[in-house]
Amino acid sequence: MSNPFSNLLKSLVSKVERIAGFLVLGAALSAGAGIAASQFIPESETVEYIILATFLVLSAWWFLLAWRQKNRWLLDLQEFFLAHKMVPFNFVPFNGTMPWNVSSRQEKLIKASAGEYRNLLEKVKVSDQTLERYVGTAVLDKASKRALDSELGGELRRVYVLFSDVRGFTRMTERLRPEETVEILNKMFTAMEEVISRNGGDINKYIGDAILAYFRRPYGEEAEAAKMVLRTALRMQDRFDLLNQSFKVAYSQPVDVGLGIGITAGEAILGNLGSANRMEFTLIGDTVNMASRLCGVAKHGQILVNEEMARAAKEQFEMTALPPMTIKGKSEPQTPYAVTGERLGLGR
Repeated sequence: MSNPFSNLLKSLVSKVERIAGFLVLGAALSAGAGIAASQFIPESETVEYIILATFLVLSAWWFLLAWRQKNRWLLDLQEFFLAHKMVPFNFVPFNGTMPWNVSSRQEKLIKASAGEYRNLLEKVKVSDQTLERYVGTAVLDKASKRALDSELGGELRRVYVLFSDVRGFTRMTERLRPEETVEILNKMFTAMEEVISRNGGDINKYIGDAILAYFRRPYGEEAEAAKMVLRTALRMQDRFDLLNQSFKVAYSQPVDVGLGIGITAGEAILGNLGSANRMEFTLIGDTVNMASRLCGVAKHGQILVNEEMARAAKEQFEMTALPPMTIKGKSEPQTPYAVTGERLGLGR
């Protein structure tokens, strides 16, 4: 705990230091006035009065000048704060100061501005938390860093793209009340988002009952990264199966849905898509389209990957090559691979 006497002493020393220059200058000018007066006035007492009067006049002049400058500075600062809405709406502006209330007016202005700044920080925090729920932490961080130079366009990146989609969703919506459908989707999305984020993925968007997520794909040795992506998909299926058991008995009608997942390894354009007035951060390209197509043909419980993903993870996972199939947008038949689990000894 600080000592009040020590604080008072420090305050006095600080004030003396601020006026030390004036004291030295005032004493020098007063002494000069006394020396000049002594040339014409023989009485030493009169000379002393002249020295004292000179010092008092200089002190009064310095005091008035300092007050006027500080008063002007406070009024300009107040005008700036009001113009830029840096004080609360109910702040009562002052028209000027008197020598005895300069400090109190300055304290009032600074406290009002500091309070408004704290309120602004709290609003920004709440706004960021709300925005994060819509676009995700990674997108929010990137947008915050590049807020002043956000432009349409993107960059080519190596990624793993994951699509998941609910099987039997349309049939479910026909049987359940709308609020029940929304509740099921929210529970599913919450569980899937937890699994994806925990394993280093970012959810780009929710599309109806589908999820589009992506993972960063390293250059060179990528076995560990590919393993993490496929583990994510396997755990998503596990979590979905647990949720599905509760869905069967928790609503007005029995719910029987499934989850299909498609994953691709490749390159995609990551960037801002839209117009100058409204844009979203997303990823596009053949790798994204292929993941969507694989997800579209995956049955409940299936995880289908493209050939490039299969090559990256073949040492860690059991996979079965399916018959070549025609994929929309591809000129030649594609061979998807069904992931059946991790190899013995690595564990899930």
